[in-house]
Amino acid sequence: MEIDEITIPSADFSGGQTFGPVTLDESAREGLVDPTRELPMTFVPQRCRVWGIDWYPQICRTRGIFSVTANRITLRPTAPVMIERAAWWRRCGYWMFTRCHRPSSAPAETRRRMSRT
Repeated sequence: MEIDEITIPSADFSGGQTFGPVTLDESAREGLVDPTRELPMTFVPQRCRVWGIDWYPQICRTRGIFSVTANRITLRPTAPVMIERAAWWRRCGYWMFTRCHRPSSAPAETRRRMSRT
């Protein structure tokens, strides 16, 4: 699963440090984990950005280990993912904007003909 952004709490940044995209690797959870390499993090699997505001239905929190290979960041969660519902207005905005900005299912030829009239 590909995630656009992940936020890690940081003393240097008030809202945490955000970076991405990150690939979530849930296949390799077994084995011992060095607790000094494990980081808490927050991510939003589904979101849309309209008017500079992120709209999303839920926030996920977990702990994990990052690895960087050939310009690709991979996250291996080491704890279960806790899912929290976002505030009602973020959920409502996400629902409204994803329904309104859904790509048209009409073929390109049909859209081109309609634009000529």
